[in-house]
Amino acid sequence: MYRWWCKYRYTIKGVLFPLICFQFVRTLLLPNPFDVMLLFLFFLAYLGFLLEFY
Repeated sequence: MYRWWCKYRYTIKGVLFPLICFQFVRTLLLPNPFDVMLLFLFFLAYLGFLLEFY
């Protein structure tokens, strides 16, 4: 699994940023607890990628 993760880590990081932008706009327009929690989880995952935690 380690080889798989190293191979696709940058692709997941690249896809995660547009998802965060879309989720942010959606949360601004129709805020509910699920959208806020999902945005928070996306942000934590992206922060982990930026700090090379994963």
